[in-house]
Amino acid sequence: MTGNRSTWDPAGLLNTAGVTLAVAGAGAALTAVLALPVGVLAARHRGRATELIEQAAYAGHALPGITVALALVFFAVRYATPIYQELPLLVCAYAVLFLPVAVAATRAAVLQSPPVLEDVARSLGRGPLRVLRSVTVPLAAPGIAAGAALTFVVCMKELPATLLLRPTGMDTLATRLWTETGVASYSAAAPYAAALILLAAVPSYLLGRQRP
Repeated sequence: MTGNRSTWDPAGLLNTAGVTLAVAGAGAALTAVLALPVGVLAARHRGRATELIEQAAYAGHALPGITVALALVFFAVRYATPIYQELPLLVCAYAVLFLPVAVAATRAAVLQSPPVLEDVARSLGRGPLRVLRSVTVPLAAPGIAAGAALTFVVCMKELPATLLLRPTGMDTLATRLWTETGVASYSAAAPYAAALILLAAVPSYLLGRQRP
């Protein structure tokens, strides 16, 4: 039975782990960048427009991953054919799905930083973008990093969007795990599951150390 087969490919496992780290890292980076203005607006400039922007950021998280993936497939096939089944489209899917994770962390971090320091910087003649770059972001950096780490973890394990949008021939740990378990090859799936757990444990451990 395939479920009792114990063969596995170390080189393939390492390659798949590397691909997973690269794709999840790209997704986390893009999501953190997109979450920064939303989190800052939500923390410092409350209003009707800000609430609408924040709610829009959470919309993707309320939908199943396969729904977001199918919507992006439709968009790419109709209007952006060159990026269909290419890495940028998959990274965008991760950003849509997990933007709320990074927004919540960024908003909480900005709220914890003293706004008086930003007021002092503005009183010294610094513009809004310079204040953001030199004061707001450095003070909120640990929270922003925590949001990126959380996003990294959830990107690694995302399956439906990855299956639909990944470039042809590209596998992640989640897709390999799904493939092997789909044919009841559990012993072949075990190394991919173990690698996924170990890789997710690193940012989880670092996040745990940040807690007071």
